[in-house]
Amino acid sequence: MNIVWLSANKLGYELLKEAVKLKDVNINAVITLSVESRIVMYDGIENHKWYEFGKKVYEIDKLNDKKDLVKRISPDLVIMCGWREVIDKRVLGIPKYGFIGFHPTLLPIGRGPAPIINSIMYGFVESGVTMYHVSGGLDDGDIVGRERYNILESDYAEDVYKKAIKAGRKLLKIYLPKIIKGNAPRIPQDNTQVLIFKKPKLKNNQIDLKKESVEEIYRKIKALSTPYKGAYIRKGGRKLIIWRAELE
Repeated sequence: MNIVWLSANKLGYELLKEAVKLKDVNINAVITLSVESRIVMYDGIENHKWYEFGKKVYEIDKLNDKKDLVKRISPDLVIMCGWREVIDKRVLGIPKYGFIGFHPTLLPIGRGPAPIINSIMYGFVESGVTMYHVSGGLDDGDIVGRERYNILESDYAEDVYKKAIKAGRKLLKIYLPKIIKGNAPRIPQDNTQVLIFKKPKLKNNQIDLKKESVEEIYRKIKALSTPYKGAYIRKGGRKLIIWRAELE
């Protein structure tokens, strides 16, 4: 099976490292964001990392503008993890077995952007990674499988990120062979439980000491810490980035 990997972030990179180890899994190419792209990945990685796997790498801006490229590569399956674009159905229909996505929330809760950041900002005590059939909507496709983890009060973004990587690896090992064999689950999402995250703006990384509660500030600091840009305050024309805090 000709599989193409579509990703532009650290989670996708770490899962690709796992996928290439799996028996009978043939990743033939990687599609990632070009360095000139205006799309911002808060947890993006340097492009040279994608070349470590010895696969053909295509650097693009938007996949929906590259229908001819996808046709030329002619994948049987596209695996998507860490890609900020809702894929058109005309592109989704090119691979014989469609697109499989990874999203670090327990869908249908937490559809949309910045799932790890938002999960911490919302104060979730449990989250996870969902592997699903990409359908052309916003993270609304049928579920293949979900792997849960707890978010502790002491967890910062990098701690939750590590849990997401571990959960994603487990899902890959269990379900990718089933997808290749054509017997993977398809469980419709419960649309009565949908929660859609808002897209964060970099200007909102600034802490508002007048409007935000102590608890909100604490969650913001944790959510925006490494590998993200960090929450900050401004004083005297200078920015003070706060990477760690303690709530008493």
